[in-house]
Amino acid sequence: MGCLTSRLWHRSAVHRLEDPVLISDEAPGNHMYTAVALCNFSPRRSDEHTILLGDRLHIISEDNGMLTVRSTSTGPEFFIPHNYVSKVHNRWLFERITRKNAEQLLMLPPNYSGCFLIRESQSRPGSYSLSMRQDGGHVHNVKHYRIHQLHNGWFYIHQSHYFSTLTQLVDYYSRSSNGTYCQLTEPCLLHNSSTAVAHRPTPVTIQRSSLNWRDLSRSMVQSQLNGSNQESLVSEGLRETMKAYFYVTESSECED
Repeated sequence: MGCLTSRLWHRSAVHRLEDPVLISDEAPGNHMYTAVALCNFSPRRSDEHTILLGDRLHIISEDNGMLTVRSTSTGPEFFIPHNYVSKVHNRWLFERITRKNAEQLLMLPPNYSGCFLIRESQSRPGSYSLSMRQDGGHVHNVKHYRIHQLHNGWFYIHQSHYFSTLTQLVDYYSRSSNGTYCQLTEPCLLHNSSTAVAHRPTPVTIQRSSLNWRDLSRSMVQSQLNGSNQESLVSEGLRETMKAYFYVTESSECED
């Protein structure tokens, strides 16, 4: 059990909501941060709920790299290392996560094409990257866009559009009418542990037939076709098709 986040990462600058990168939608004085689990975490007690990758959490307190969190689905509190979770601001700004973390979260259900998050760049500390799920047919992947920043602090992905905050950037690329290649739908969807299992489709059970058609003789099949028994091995549609087939083959044998 290990997380992909590095223990050597310094505390990200994105946690300071007074910075101009954000227009915060969090209530003033609300110190209970929303967070997401970055990997599975099994509690010490067997009667406690297991935290799963992608679970929505509330951070209650922090102390020397350890966090007290509460699952939004089960209620009990857990004491876990800080690198097992990521704080989430404005629903889409994720702290201290790697490119691989972003891909894992966005590929989880119920996320779909266009779901996204913004994270601090690993290769360029202090800069940001936009990670967006992009589905095409049966192919599902995550694309990553570098968010550039000018000397005056403004942000851009493409040089044709500049934004003073990340919030403005997200708002622009979330509009269906912008006609850009980067079409955002909604922030990365977190799930509650109690509902994650309930939403999984029920496996379809298929019972293999004990009937071996190779063991059936032509006369046995014809008797099934001509009989009116309700428990016939041949369905009505198949019965008519096979009658036509036998008629044609028998006619061909007579002509030869």
